[in-house]
Amino acid sequence: MDVQQRCVCLSRNWNNVLADDKLTCTVLFFAAAAEAVGKRQQIVILERGATIADVVAEIHPSLAALQHACAFAIDEKLMPIDTKLTNGCTIAVLPPVSGG
Repeated sequence: MDVQQRCVCLSRNWNNVLADDKLTCTVLFFAAAAEAVGKRQQIVILERGATIADVVAEIHPSLAALQHACAFAIDEKLMPIDTKLTNGCTIAVLPPVSGG
């Protein structure tokens, strides 16, 4: 293996190590949560071991104010706010709704 091929190989391996320290999640906002953050969806990149609470804290201050009234789902299952995230998961922020 020549030096150039070796450098490319080491570079690719180093990038994989850096990527292993992060996780990427999609966050979906509904009703009042969407109004609070001004969007319906956001991609977040977080450190491994991050929780739903970490996402809420990072996204927008007004979302943090709503967190105690919201339910949270990961991949369509309701979960507590201290649940650790997995790479590629989808988090839904579900504020209370009313209607009739």
